[in-house]
Formats: sequence, structure tokens, C-alpha cells
Amino acid sequence: FATTVPALDPDSNKALVTCKYFTITPGSLLTELQRNMGKNMDQLKTFDKARLPEFFRSNIERLAERDLFLEDARKAKITIPAAELDSTLAKIYQQNGGQEAFAKRISEEGITLDVVRTDVERNMILKAYFDKKNAELKVAEEDLAKAYNEDKTASVRHILLMTQGMDEAKKAETRQKMQGILDRARNGEDFAKLAKEFSEDPGSKDNGGLYNDFGKGQMVKPFEDAAFTVAVGSLSDIVETQYGFHILQVVDRKRETRPLAEVKSELEQNLLRSKRRELQTSLLEKLKAESDFKVTI
Repeated sequence: FATTVPALDPDSNKALVTCKYFTITPGSLLTELQRNMGKNMDQLKTFDKARLPEFFRSNIERLAERDLFLEDARKAKITIPAAELDSTLAKIYQQNGGQEAFAKRISEEGITLDVVRTDVERNMILKAYFDKKNAELKVAEEDLAKAYNEDKTASVRHILLMTQGMDEAKKAETRQKMQGILDRARNGEDFAKLAKEFSEDPGSKDNGGLYNDFGKGQMVKPFEDAAFTVAVGSLSDIVETQYGFHILQVVDRKRETRPLAEVKSELEQNLLRSKRRELQTSLLEKLKAESDFKVTI
């Protein structure tokens, strides 16, 4: 992989992530991927080479962020009793035809029971950690009332030009292309036809870029923000997400029609999910700042 992603050269073993608590090197990253993917690692050889840098970067960040949370959980003295871990593993084995059958199946994929045990324990620690963090979250009545009176769903047409794996020069070129498409849409060209011609989103391209009646929390945040704030019938500016550049035409938005009493529990759960996401994001930013966290790939 080093020819495609030079930072992964095992001879230099350059640090990909550094912080006060740990360092992730090409060797430790590839070892972790091998532990979890087993023989499926071979599939990476068939990947489009342009996708590999983004694949490795996202996995490096995911691994490093997980380890930051695990370090904070360790400081909070969160542990899983051996009996509880054994009980959870026993259920997994039972659901997969017993321990022997499960061990045989995963060994064929190049994965061991020790790897499974470690991963299950980590996941249980993280669940206990976040359960403790989330326990104090509450939803105020005024928040419920505000959420009830907000638009519930949006329908938009959109055009996506993907930028994953691009360098800054190529991204700038793609943005310029998107600006040209936006100018054409603002000059009155049919947005659905433009989407069919230019959009690189396979989920909506053939339908004129249409995503119909989606709720909050279903799309990436910058896309959602535009869908729920741009005036109905209007075009957004260029919106950048992890996928690339978008432009949106807001087709419609709808509000809740059921009585508040009927949907109160559902609204509360949605708001709690949003608060949990916000808490995790702010906590991660705090941990990164406190640990001098840096990704160098």
C-alpha cells in the first residue's frame, strides 16, 4: 500500500497519529486492520487506488478516536466484570451455532476468538462509558415545543460532485465546475435535467436528484442544514460535505400534523439522540485538545 499511500511505508514507520497517550504507526494500523478484517484485507488490493488514501485516513481517525475514548474510560475506572463479558460472549456463540462452529467460521476469515473477545470487551466498555455520560441528558419542555413546531421533513433535488480522495487543486477545479452548474440553475435551466446530466450520486441521479420527505438526522449535517433552512422553491449555495460539493433545490417541507401528546415520546427520543451526538462530538474535541492529538497522514 506504500506506493499508493507513502505515509504507510513500513520502513519509515512514521507516526500517523500522535497524542499524549499513544501513537499509531503504519505497523499498528495494518495490524489492527488485519485483526478485524482477516482475509478480507486482500480485497483492498482490488480497491480503486484513488479511494485508498481516504479509506486509510478514515480508519486511522476511527481507530485513534476509539482509543481516545477508551483512555478516558480507563481514567474513569470503567471495567467489565469477567462474568459479564463471558455471558455476552456465550450469547454470541449461541447465536452462531455454538463456540466451536463460530471459532471455525471466523478462523476461515483469518480472525481468532481472542480478537473477538478483545473487541467485544472494548465495545462493552465504550457502551458503559457513554451510558454514564448520557445519563444526565434531559429534554426540556420548551425544547419539545420548539421541535414540534419546526419542519419535520424536507424534500429536495440535489446535485453532487464527489471530491473524496482529491488533492486541493482537483477539489478547487471541481468546485469551479459546480459553480458553473449552479449558475445555469440560477439562470432558469431545469434542475432535474441538470441533476441527471451531472450528479454523481447514484441514489438520486436517475430521479432528477430527488430525495423525498426525509427527516432530521438522516443526512449529513451541512446537507441537512441547507435542506431545512433554504426557502422552499429556492436554490442553496454550494454546500461541502465529506462526500463532495452539493447544490440543493428545496422542493417542499412539512410540519407535524399529529397532536403534540401523540408524538411527545418520539420527539423526546429524537432530541435525546441529537443531544448524545452533540455530547460525543464536544467530548471528542475536548479529549483531542487535552491530549495534543494530531493526524499526520
